[in-house]
Amino acid sequence: MQTDDLSASVEEACLNAWPALKEIFYDGWLIRLAEGETRRTNSVNVMGAGRYAVADKIAYCEAVYRAHGQPTYFRIRSNDDPALDALLAARGFRAEDETLTLFMDFASTPPQTADRDIEIIGQPPSLEWLAAHARFTGRPVAPIADDGDIRRRLLDLVGLPIAFAAARDGDGDIVSLAYGALHDGLVSLQWVATDPARRREGLSRAVLAALMGWARDQGATGACLQVVATNAPAIALYRQLGFDRELYRYHYRVQ
Repeated sequence: MQTDDLSASVEEACLNAWPALKEIFYDGWLIRLAEGETRRTNSVNVMGAGRYAVADKIAYCEAVYRAHGQPTYFRIRSNDDPALDALLAARGFRAEDETLTLFMDFASTPPQTADRDIEIIGQPPSLEWLAAHARFTGRPVAPIADDGDIRRRLLDLVGLPIAFAAARDGDGDIVSLAYGALHDGLVSLQWVATDPARRREGLSRAVLAALMGWARDQGATGACLQVVATNAPAIALYRQLGFDRELYRYHYRVQ
């Protein structure tokens, strides 16, 4: 598969694996809204060429986010037209968090074997899994038993085959987790998180290996993930696992 085609497929897989609550398609741009939960689900994404003046489109997006009481974020990929990034910078939008998109071809990478028992469950994620993710990331949003919790609502919207993985300690408590969603032969790996007190024990490696094993069993031919460029330990782990191909990068612009 050519790089441009693979990048497009990976972008689809990542967007579908982490949906927004509301979306507006506007002249080649995808405006995503999810009550402010993560920039990924609350930003403008370039999907294709448009007809309207870019300055007018930016103003439209600003009005949308203003109406929802949110800042206006643009997610700018390295393979997008650089003119948009330059225009946003000129309008005072600051850049945030360069992020790498990495790919692994299963055909050229030996299967990874988890060196410990990893629990794999399907939809929906358990309240325990969600609570552990909130605890590891320090980002609680609502009482975890509340059906209105934003993370639970977002995950319920995933329309793809999906699996939630968890590693447990000797007491049965979750100490590491992630999930994967299958799209067009690719597994998009998301929400990788480990108890801060249990890092560097190989837990994330085992969780990801188990998810990729599940994906291979479902017929997947590759895996993809996205990681902030400054997260050197995570990037080193992913390289060791076999994510040896960088497809594109992206960063955010916010005013």
